[in-house]
This record gives sequence, C-alpha cells and structure tokens, in this order.
Amino acid sequence: MNEVVKVGSFGERLRREREMRGISLDEIVATTKIGRRLLLALEEEQFDLLPGGIFNKSYVRAYAKCVGIDEDEAVAEYLQAAHEAPPDTRVIAQQHASIHSNRPVQPSGFPLVPVLILLAVVAGGIGGWKLYRDRQVERQKRQASSPADTSPASPVTALPSANSSESAGSRPTATQSSQPSPASGTVQAESPAPKSNRAPSETATARPTSPESAAANTSAAAPFEVTVRPKDAAWVSIKSDGQYVVRGIIKPPDVRTIHATNQVVFFTGNAGAVEIAFNGKSVPVAGGPNDEQVLVFDSRGLMPKTASKTGTQ
Repeated sequence: MNEVVKVGSFGERLRREREMRGISLDEIVATTKIGRRLLLALEEEQFDLLPGGIFNKSYVRAYAKCVGIDEDEAVAEYLQAAHEAPPDTRVIAQQHASIHSNRPVQPSGFPLVPVLILLAVVAGGIGGWKLYRDRQVERQKRQASSPADTSPASPVTALPSANSSESAGSRPTATQSSQPSPASGTVQAESPAPKSNRAPSETATARPTSPESAAANTSAAAPFEVTVRPKDAAWVSIKSDGQYVVRGIIKPPDVRTIHATNQVVFFTGNAGAVEIAFNGKSVPVAGGPNDEQVLVFDSRGLMPKTASKTGTQ
C-alpha cells in the first residue's frame, strides 16, 4: 500500500492521499486555518506562491497530520521537490523544546538584557544624585540670601528720633534736615533692593536641572511585549529576538504574551481570528478569515510594511 502512495510527484501524492480518504480542501482549511490558495500551491507544487522558509515546512506538516500521513516523510519529500537543504536536527529540537515549555529560548552568548538593565539603573542613580545635589545648592543659596531681607529695617529705626526732636520744639539742624523723613520716600526706594538681589540666585539655580534630568530619562530603552489573543482557532508563528517561541494552532482562551527587546515577528494564516496588543494597546490587524498577515514590532511599536518584509526574511 505504501509503495503505491509514493508513486508520482510530491503534490500528486498529497492530492491522492486526500482523495483516498475522502477529505476536501475546505475541511483541511477549517482544521489547519491555512488558506485554500496555499494548500493548492502545495498540491500543484507552485512553491513560489508560498511564504518560504519555516512556514512552508509547517504547512506540509499540518497538511500531512490532517490527512493522516507521516509528517517527517512528507517534509523530506517536499525538500526534495523544492530543492531545499534538509533542516538541522539541533535547530528543530531547540524549536520543539521552546514550544512545549511555552517560554522563549534564551540566546547563548553575551547577556545583553541584564547589562541594559544595569546601565539603566546606574544612569537613573547618577541623574537622581545630580538632581539632589542641585537642590542642596539651591537651598544653601536661599539660606545665604535670607539675612539680606531684614536689612531695610535699619532706616526705619531712625524715625522715632526725628519725631521726638520735633515734639520737643527744637529747630532741626543741618544734620537733622539731612536725615530722611517718613514722607521722603527713601525707605520705599531702598526696600525693593533685596528682592532684586534674590531673583538672580533663584533663576541661576533652577537652570541646570532640566538638561540633566532629560539625559537621565533617555539613557536606555525599555523592553516591550506583544500579546496575541485568538477569537477563533488560528495558525500562528511568532519569533522573538530571532528565536521561534510559538508555532502551531492556538484557540481561545489561550492568550500568548511575547517579551522582547529588539524585534517580534508575527505571522498568521487566519488574520480575522486574532487580536494583537503592543504594551497593552490594541493594534489593528488587516485581513479576514483564512487570510495571511505578517506583522513586525520593535521597541517603538508596529513597523511599516517595507520593514516588516525585511524582518521576516
């Protein structure tokens, strides 16, 4: 029975297996959530109409599982028909382990995330210390300028002597006439002087705080997250910082939250059945049921379509 199945090309075998079991393409579409156009491309061996890479092999596995044939054998026949190199078994094992653990695979090498967090903490500490030092300097300048506010009280103390001399009936001498009287306005002219002396110190101490605090706020970029919430069964593939973390069919109420620092690549074969959120904010997904859609996110949000195509390659 198996020797009869293997006769013919890769696409003919898929179609023959499906027809022998009485399964229609619409049933496979409903089960795998892969578009009908992509399934026809597999059967007709029009591989240039497929997205390419890991997506093509995932489609072959989903098709083979739905029809009931061996998945690894179907993938091997596809690679031979498409003239592609066989996959690395270590990469496949790593991807399967990340999918079953439901956690992103930590990349080997230099620990970039802890270093970025440490730099952010150090920059925040330096900015806070500079802000505290500037406030201490401002407080000391205010305390140093406060005794000057009481200096205008000295001319006022000389007023009772002038009043007492007038009540005694003595004539004012030359020295008495040269002293300021309450009506002369000399006290009013001298009182605003401490205010003008205090204003430059306040303005001078308030200026250095703004550029340093702004530099502390822009020292490091924060990580981000992308949340995928399915409204119906949908086939998805998600890559976080270059590693695949989700690949297969997700159904409600299964909600996936992907954490990353550089880039998240999201692909689905049923765009009308998923909802996407970036850092808790909803992101519209174009397309209807059984439509493919590719979205690429970085720390600033959803990237344009041109950048999305570059990120998926």
